[in-house]
Amino acid sequence: MATEEFTRCIQRLFKEIGFRHEPFPAYEAQYWEPFHHWMLEVLGPTSSWNAKQLAELEHASGGVIERSYPCASTQLKLLFAKLTAIAIIIDDSIEDEAVHQHLVQFSDRLYRGETQQNGLLALYHQNMKELSAMYGQDSVLRGLATVPWINYIDACLMEKQLFNMERERSQDQDVTLTRRTQEESLSSKFPHYLRSKSGIAEAYAAGVFKADKEQYLPLTKYIKVIPDLTFYIEVINDVLSFYKEEIAGETYNLIHLRTRSISSSGSRSGTGADGTWTPYDTLRMLCDELGEATRRIDGLLRLEECERKSRGEMGLSDIDEIDVAIAMQWRGWRDGYISWHLECRRYKLEFLKAIVTVGH
Repeated sequence: MATEEFTRCIQRLFKEIGFRHEPFPAYEAQYWEPFHHWMLEVLGPTSSWNAKQLAELEHASGGVIERSYPCASTQLKLLFAKLTAIAIIIDDSIEDEAVHQHLVQFSDRLYRGETQQNGLLALYHQNMKELSAMYGQDSVLRGLATVPWINYIDACLMEKQLFNMERERSQDQDVTLTRRTQEESLSSKFPHYLRSKSGIAEAYAAGVFKADKEQYLPLTKYIKVIPDLTFYIEVINDVLSFYKEEIAGETYNLIHLRTRSISSSGSRSGTGADGTWTPYDTLRMLCDELGEATRRIDGLLRLEECERKSRGEMGLSDIDEIDVAIAMQWRGWRDGYISWHLECRRYKLEFLKAIVTVGH
């Protein structure tokens, strides 16, 4: 693992987007205590996870929501944290054939209005319904917030089939032929298509623009940033997961799949031997694309102007309180989501946090 190359890419990205590492928030008992109780008494009995695994899950799922939604109500944060925790267990349980059979029937039972027969999936559906209720009459934002959780189940099933196919091919005796077949069959758009299905990014994006049940922000003021925002959510995670995945030898992820798709196109503009395209070329490219997406969101939401307005540094302008609320909620996610990755144990980024937070 080329730690120096990874660090340079991330440092450059953070500098370009003006990342701000905020101090770790004070302990919020109203959030963490009910979430801890729910983890042990409600979620735990529906899964096969032990106490240590549940503690790590609580740290990860509770932490990402706390850091990413600093403006959100406790009620909304708890719903997103619960759904995130269940989604992680579902992904981990996909190889369990008994669970797999229930997953196959999940959407069918959902559309037919039938009860989920699996306790974990029943809990998942219950929290989806509670999240839907948070959005009141805002049907468009409700769809963005809830439908991705349904699609996530099908994405897990799709990934299982694809991964099994990859595993069978990797065991093929003719490795050269297998690798060539894999590359030739990979569409350039497929890596991001697969990531968009499994990332639940639209749901998290919808949460950015709904701080509590009573808040209503006009759709027309933020809907145009949703494509870039979902890209930001998905790809920041993939870029900051790259270090731990390289250590673990994982290759079925966005960076490696996109590397394969570019390599299969015959590109010779990479930094590898004879110009071959490498995963680090893809990492650099994704960081460039993230910088562009972030600047577009900042521009469309007029982030800099709204921050000046909130500090009282602007006189008369056409920016109103709604504009400021939207921009500040985006800023909270923008920096909080990255900060969580740097702090979460599972990403092993302590060395990077020490470098990028100097002076903050």
